[in-house]
Amino acid sequence: ARTDYPERSSVGSVFQEVAQAQPERQALALGERSMDYGQLDRRSNQLAQLLLEHGVQRGARVALCMDRSLEMVVAILAILKTGAAYVPLDPTYPRERLAFMIEDTQAPILIATRALAEELPESEARLLVAEDIWPQLDDQPDEAVEVSVSPDDAAYVMYTSGSTGRPKGVEIPHRGILRLVFQEEYATFDSERVFLQLAPISFDASTFELWGALLHGARLAIFPDRVPSVESLGEALEQHGVTTLWLTAALFNSFVDEKPEIFAGLSELLTGGEALSVPHIRRAHAALPTSVQLINGYGPTESTTFTCCYRIPRDLPEDLSSIPIGHPIANTSVLLLDGKGRLSPQGIPGELHIGGDGLAMGYLGREELTREKFVPNPLGKGRLYRTGDLARHLPDGTIEFLGRNDFQVKIRGFRIELGEIEIELAKHPGVESSVVTVHEEPSAGKRLVAYVVRSAGRTVEGPELAQHLKASLPDYMVPSAFQFLEAIPITANGKVDRKALPEPVFQSGEQAGGHVAPRNEVERHLAELWERVLGVENI
Repeated sequence: ARTDYPERSSVGSVFQEVAQAQPERQALALGERSMDYGQLDRRSNQLAQLLLEHGVQRGARVALCMDRSLEMVVAILAILKTGAAYVPLDPTYPRERLAFMIEDTQAPILIATRALAEELPESEARLLVAEDIWPQLDDQPDEAVEVSVSPDDAAYVMYTSGSTGRPKGVEIPHRGILRLVFQEEYATFDSERVFLQLAPISFDASTFELWGALLHGARLAIFPDRVPSVESLGEALEQHGVTTLWLTAALFNSFVDEKPEIFAGLSELLTGGEALSVPHIRRAHAALPTSVQLINGYGPTESTTFTCCYRIPRDLPEDLSSIPIGHPIANTSVLLLDGKGRLSPQGIPGELHIGGDGLAMGYLGREELTREKFVPNPLGKGRLYRTGDLARHLPDGTIEFLGRNDFQVKIRGFRIELGEIEIELAKHPGVESSVVTVHEEPSAGKRLVAYVVRSAGRTVEGPELAQHLKASLPDYMVPSAFQFLEAIPITANGKVDRKALPEPVFQSGEQAGGHVAPRNEVERHLAELWERVLGVENI
């Protein structure tokens, strides 16, 4: 649906209007420190003036490496006011990757705190150490800089993994951010909200947190630690009276398992980044008051954080196997297309294509890749982003996410959707969460492996889960190995870290459910041959 929002404006100018209307209202809070809107506006103006003096021009890209802090928000706002785009550098990334990002964006300036600057690679960018430039700001004028910023100008460049191994920089314009947070469709945006800034700034969920608060006169509470524990997160939510929180699905699951009541004071809890676990949603609903609304937020970086959202009802059907991603948010369109660019009928999977005002400008310096992924709309005007995600329309009109094109694997000629196996595993009461991957060895070929976290107090084993899956899936979709973990590993961005999953151990036939020993010399010889070829014991 088309709705009105400040589409001809920029993030800096909308913020300035808010700040001038309520200069004394608290904008930022971190522990005992805080900053009101007037201070944040003036301080960011002063830093913007300093950046212009250092040669930053409209259209430039400024690298930023800072942990969450009041100063980090000032720096982001100042960069946007100069008409430049900020390039967040995550200090936990390998130095080689950071060096590539600085070079790829041709950033003339790099702002970093002293401690983090020591971790960064040598580069052509001029380093401004935050602790050194901060005292210099008092000498700068604090009125708005005279730079005209367009809604089509880039606001940030965030890097996502490339299938070729080379990261790709997604360029997001100011319009994309404004379309994200001037909404009535999926969340509440007004001056009474308190958002928690928890996501790393190199993760696009931070866009929702920062501007969902600061472009509406709300308060942004900044989480102090890099990684939240249930205690530290609960403390921050209570101390600041947080109303609106975003968590990745993996973090949401882990906190719901440990202590869901920390979320009881929230109004809206958004979660996503990957398919949601139905058991965890049910558990959260059971533990939380009806005043807490759970929201499934879906969307790739290429469409400014959220594309579809679903306000999850409490009366979920008994046989529900997945949480829908809902409908496109305002000023966003979604088409499910088959391989020939035709609309997929209801219930039939199609590749999810996104249009509308949230679309990225493209991939920085990668014209060919941009043309491949951002394609002309075969059914109308404008561009569409091909997500590589599979989805289908349900009878009630909502959209169900079915997994990735690239998580669709082929084993022994069969096409297998890994997400489908994970959904079936989630139906077993002994399974807390799971990730299904493909393990490949030259001798044995590709085999499915399920990594499973058991439900509390349950002692389920592989054979039982194999039997459970056989009731609903063909044999070729039943994993060859079930690996039990204490927890699914997650990345700094809170997504499943597939690279950190341990090497699978392929169980002997007896453990996998029914070993019959060789009865004679020929069978023993055959069994030994197959064991060698397949890399397992006790055929």
